[in-house]
Amino acid sequence: MTVGEKIRRRRCELGLTQREVAGENVTRNMICRIERGDCLPSLDTLRSVAKALSVSVAYLVSEEDDYAAFSVMEALPALRDAYKSKRYADVLTLTEKLPPEGVSDEVAALAAAAALGLAERSMRDGNLKKIPEYVDRAKQYAEKTIIPTNWLLARCELCRAVAKSPESPKWEVKRDEYLANAEKAIGYNSYLYLTDEEGIPCSREAVKLHRDARDKIGKRRYREALSVLLSLEEMKSTGELDPYFLYRVYSDTETCYRELGDFEMAYRYSTKRVSLLREFRE
Repeated sequence: MTVGEKIRRRRCELGLTQREVAGENVTRNMICRIERGDCLPSLDTLRSVAKALSVSVAYLVSEEDDYAAFSVMEALPALRDAYKSKRYADVLTLTEKLPPEGVSDEVAALAAAAALGLAERSMRDGNLKKIPEYVDRAKQYAEKTIIPTNWLLARCELCRAVAKSPESPKWEVKRDEYLANAEKAIGYNSYLYLTDEEGIPCSREAVKLHRDARDKIGKRRYREALSVLLSLEEMKSTGELDPYFLYRVYSDTETCYRELGDFEMAYRYSTKRVSLLREFRE
């Protein structure tokens, strides 16, 4: 696409006439000739036209036809540098200058993180009035990206709670919403399960049930534990149990049957456990 074709397309997108693009520094006839490809504009003319069309001179003379794509390519280095330097307000300013269709996944993720950064900075500075605005902007940008932002949404909830009630924010935290986002962000339920941590509450129902079964095994209440474990195994078809989880269920079920003297069933679950372990290693 030539410079003239770019000027004409952008002018039409904005609904401007050739005279409006020409302004005081360029004649309408010159704009017409440039668009037809009859002449090439001087640098001063390009600057004037670019300003009227709200684009950069670099875009008009580049090989990139898509203005939105070029805008992102042009803005990303500055956006990344601003975010890395914790100049969060600059990140939002640069993002807002992009055309709506130019807010790519990476740009939206950077803007969301920058808005959160401003919310947390306001919280530390005691400027609670600004927090809701920044939290809302963080959430709006988070919706525009496919990059996972659960970590961000969890922290936004903490900022929101402090702004809502600085005297007692713990009563304002939407616990379920926070925990759901935190789990997706860091997989803490998996951590609890893998490490057998007992002191931290777990939201995953299957893990709660297995904890209960293991507690009963520790108290030698094997029949009660077995009932829980068999109900857990029935959840296999729901996709709730990952293979490692299932391996531990089989192992504990084997223990219960063995302690109850049912060696045939103990052997059956031992076989299931060994078969699953073999699949892990294949």
